[in-house]
Amino acid sequence: MLFWRSCVVKHHKGTSMPRTADADARRSEIIAATQALVAEGGPEALSMRKIAARAGCTIGLINHWFASKEAIIDAVLDEVVTASIERCRVAIANDPSIPLEELVLEFLPVDAARSTEFKVWLVFWGLSLSRPELRSGYRQRMVAFRRTLRAELRRHGHDAEGIERFVDVLMTSVDGIAVNALVEPGYWTPRRQQQTISWLIERLA
Repeated sequence: MLFWRSCVVKHHKGTSMPRTADADARRSEIIAATQALVAEGGPEALSMRKIAARAGCTIGLINHWFASKEAIIDAVLDEVVTASIERCRVAIANDPSIPLEELVLEFLPVDAARSTEFKVWLVFWGLSLSRPELRSGYRQRMVAFRRTLRAELRRHGHDAEGIERFVDVLMTSVDGIAVNALVEPGYWTPRRQQQTISWLIERLA
């Protein structure tokens, strides 16, 4: 779990006031720096020295906010998953009748931001194969992804009996498309990703 400790400043009357805004900003900078490094350099970029340099801070300051490198990884994964699900939430709020395939695209590398997110997800996915603590975190996040898809399938009127298989096929297809799109972006253009997902959903339905 994430290590969290609020920074405090002394009030002029001697009381302590939490500097939560500064704390959140500093943690966000460290998370963003780690995410960018991993997307650019893979797991080899996961060093405290490189993270500190990218974030413009000291290793000591990183240790103040995170108990370990694993805690930073956990925070980065949370950021990636939260960003995708939040985009889905906003899209639904803006257009309750939005097609399912457009929501699925929020999890695919169809632009620079989502490509970075999936690169990070893929790097940590590989690391989780040999690190049980990461694997546990992945399972939790995949549960959240499944929950989102199930809810959307129900909202779009899909039969409850077939939802589990639909979700399984759709999730594995998203992973496969995303990996191939990162390796061969010239072929797996955003348009091809969208067309493939649309074709798949039409047949699964």
